[in-house]
Amino acid sequence: MKHFIWMLCGIFISGLLLGTLSACGTGAFDPVVIATAKSSPAAEAEETEVPVEVLEEDTARRLAYGRALWDMYQLGLRPDGEELERSSDHGPAEGNRFALADVNGDGAKELIVYWEQACMAGMEGLVYTYDYPEDELRLILLEFPSMTFYENGTVTADWSHNQGWAGRFWPFTLYQYSEAGGAYEEVGSVDAWDLECTEGDEVLTAAFPRETDADGDGLVYYLLTGEWYMNPHASEEDNFATLWGAGPVDGAALEEWLRSCTGGTEALEIPFQDLNEENIAALGYPRPEVEYPEPLG
Repeated sequence: MKHFIWMLCGIFISGLLLGTLSACGTGAFDPVVIATAKSSPAAEAEETEVPVEVLEEDTARRLAYGRALWDMYQLGLRPDGEELERSSDHGPAEGNRFALADVNGDGAKELIVYWEQACMAGMEGLVYTYDYPEDELRLILLEFPSMTFYENGTVTADWSHNQGWAGRFWPFTLYQYSEAGGAYEEVGSVDAWDLECTEGDEVLTAAFPRETDADGDGLVYYLLTGEWYMNPHASEEDNFATLWGAGPVDGAALEEWLRSCTGGTEALEIPFQDLNEENIAALGYPRPEVEYPEPLG
């Protein structure tokens, strides 16, 4: 009887050990199998239930963005071959930023580059989209690198300079994405007259449109549409009320105009990263070999 009990215990322990070894073996090899499967868009599509065509396009997009960023970082070249202004021709372009985000609402991520390490005139805010299967990057907006993107495909871009009378208010231009045109189209710009900027001039102080300044904050705004920049900045009669070729409005009218353009949607949070080797390499495109010229002197 004791022998029988010992036999049962032996069988139970053997089975337990075999089961444990089997389970450990499965756990040890599973990550390798999963990792190998995920290297294939088709296998990843099967696991995530995302169409393989979508994953293939997304992979191609990331690689194309990575290739373009390497050219910018290493050579200071845009995808169209245009040179970007750089502080040095003898090394990588540090100090700039980029992000991947769907800013125009088409369901795919665009490439946003803030090229800031240049003089003011050389700074660029670039937004690219990717055409698949043509494997082409297309520039859909070029502005100053200070932009706010909204959920409905609207974007505002600050002017590079504020040397007029706007004072406390920074002028900007507003764009909306056009699906038909495949790019951002300008809607209008906003400038302002800050009374504090002209208080020392009796003529200008008297000309300030106080009747429009309903909230009394000393700021009125000008909604500039069409080819407003072709208008003279003062009429022959020096009628400062038509300085911008448009009538002034108060803050409430400006907010209503912005709300009508953005559809009342919120601003997007854009995940900007530093333009460096680690962040570019994460997109999957291999680092090209580049030999920089020796610095002069």
